[in-house]
Amino acid sequence: MGVEMSVSNIKGVIVVNEAVSGIQLAELQRKFHMKLPESYVQMLRSANGFSLQSGVVVYSSDELVERNETLEVSTYAPGCLAIGDDSGGRSILISFTSECVYLVGQGSMDSDDFEMISNSLACWLSKGCVL
Repeated sequence: MGVEMSVSNIKGVIVVNEAVSGIQLAELQRKFHMKLPESYVQMLRSANGFSLQSGVVVYSSDELVERNETLEVSTYAPGCLAIGDDSGGRSILISFTSECVYLVGQGSMDSDDFEMISNSLACWLSKGCVL
């Protein structure tokens, strides 16, 4: 892809977790039974989750599994992965099949309710994870 997936330039970063290990990444892929989007894998190789002063949280690999199970993302937003939230009841989703990043209320994950916040994860990161 060639696009920098680092979170080091994002303003308001409170916490950045260490990059995901190869073992953690393989385990994550196994748990989702699907190949994770390459842009997301690249981000995990830079930071395994982070938090911003704005309330935006991008889940660590451990949180990712738990949050997607709890929110039943595979049932209510099939083909998507909840990668974070706004600390206010809205999930940040990426698609397994496109580059887009979406915001949707956790109470209704119908695709009709998706708000596209960026056309790619790399772009969203480069613009400071603005919702």
